Amino acid sequence: MGFSADVAEKALLDCGRSCCICHRFRGMKTELHHIIQKSEGGADTYDNCIPLCFDCHAEVKAYNPKHPKGRQYTNSELKQHRDRWYNKVRNNQFITTTPEHMELDRKLFITIRKMLPSNNSILFLRKHDFAGSSFALEYLEDLKNFNNVCEFPEFEFIDADLETLRANLDHCIFSFLIEIGRNTFPEDSNDGKVRNRIPQEWKHKQWERFWDAADKINELAKEVVSSYNQLIQQGRRKLGVE
Repeated sequence: MGFSADVAEKALLDCGRSCCICHRFRGMKTELHHIIQKSEGGADTYDNCIPLCFDCHAEVKAYNPKHPKGRQYTNSELKQHRDRWYNKVRNNQFITTTPEHMELDRKLFITIRKMLPSNNSILFLRKHDFAGSSFALEYLEDLKNFNNVCEFPEFEFIDADLETLRANLDHCIFSFLIEIGRNTFPEDSNDGKVRNRIPQEWKHKQWERFWDAADKINELAKEVVSSYNQLIQQGRRKLGVE
């Protein structure tokens, strides 16, 4: 047996179907994790349940004490992640009407718009076809900088809806940059810029590999742009920022 329907429904409502660790809205791609595993005596109770996305769930379960790598999520830490997120979702309506908290979110939103203006990296992703010409890596600097600062705890919205959108944008950018690093490589350039592209020899000798890489990068670029649009549109409506 797993969690009862009542426990599952309450947990999913309290998290807004968003992951309690990365805060991304995952809808049907949400799993309920036993904080204390059943094999260790954990019960199918609400207090022992934490909703997680597929990625965070896999990471939480991946730690091997026989071959320790990184820092394991402790049971206490998982409960605190969950309780803080539940509280943010539960109090979202109240918090967004508090002037002090709204001003903090407004400042963060303005910072994000300065870091990721719509006419730089985002515009490049809107227009570039990664199956075509090479591209200068400097066009991706905005994305890298945003991805780096998202690691800091203060770079988080108090408003749960905006935080979910910020976390989703961060994840989309991270996935895009990983794919760029995996399937594009430097090539000679005459303009003094560091330029990358999917190897052209793949197009002639490894046709499927080339188009798989191009399609995946182009799709991830679209996801970055879409998640960026959602955050900017929602932030402007909620925070009254032009």
